[in-house]
Amino acid sequence: MVYAGVSGFVVLLSAAPVAPVFGQDLAANSQVVIGYVPPTNPALETVYQQVKARGILEELQQFLSPLKLPHKLTVQTGQCGATYLPYEHGPVIICYEYLDQIERLAPATVSSDGVTRANAITGAFVQVALHNVAEAVFNELQVPIWGREEDAADKIAGLIMMQFGTDVALRVLTGTTYFFQASSHTWTGVDFSDERGTEDQRFYNYLCIAYGGDPKTFGYVVTNNLLPKSRADQCAHEYSELVYAFNTTIMPSVDPVLLAKVRATEWVRPNDGGPPPPGAAPPTTTDGTDAKN
Repeated sequence: MVYAGVSGFVVLLSAAPVAPVFGQDLAANSQVVIGYVPPTNPALETVYQQVKARGILEELQQFLSPLKLPHKLTVQTGQCGATYLPYEHGPVIICYEYLDQIERLAPATVSSDGVTRANAITGAFVQVALHNVAEAVFNELQVPIWGREEDAADKIAGLIMMQFGTDVALRVLTGTTYFFQASSHTWTGVDFSDERGTEDQRFYNYLCIAYGGDPKTFGYVVTNNLLPKSRADQCAHEYSELVYAFNTTIMPSVDPVLLAKVRATEWVRPNDGGPPPPGAAPPTTTDGTDAKN
């Protein structure tokens, strides 16, 4: 499996999508420090080697280049002892356990709903990367949040997925919603006190963002009864509120020149989420934390 690159984090929401190209000359954001922390659990070694070989965090540094951060922000992959660690004003951690779960839950080839294995892996990875970084950005930029921070981070992640054209939006959002369906479990009692919503709630929220932002492309989620019409009728309004909030609170900290380059870059590659190309060199093993800034 090859993990996906991150589909642009900061976007000018009032601009039309541009045709993406490879090879944009984007310098890494000097305020973003990255690290691939080797796992102590041998079962997670393959995941560690795969994400390091793909260079996902190096791409994240580039794609965050327009964002003007007041302090250094560390983003790393690591072993968490769980699939998710809440953000607590330290490093942003993308858990190997979560990436391993993504691979295990992805369909062998194509799901009954037509979601390919590659898209399921790509969408779920992009979602968790965007979500986790969004929480740190809220803290760094002192963005006021009403409600749960986890919900707000989901909204930002879904909004960003919509900004790089129809093909990317379809690919990452169908993958994201597939993963929430596949990972759903029965919630009881104190489970509902969790700071995150249930998988089913998150599934519907992402569908609403997609439909609200592009009802033509994502109209099938209503016609196929994936999203109830009673919720769908509110999605355009919810989307417009989300765009307004993003442009008001985050866009003032964005460099518009670098932003244009980010929007013109291909972040989700055609082979992301699929097997390595023939003849690809195997990843090498390194000891210690490989941190770069």
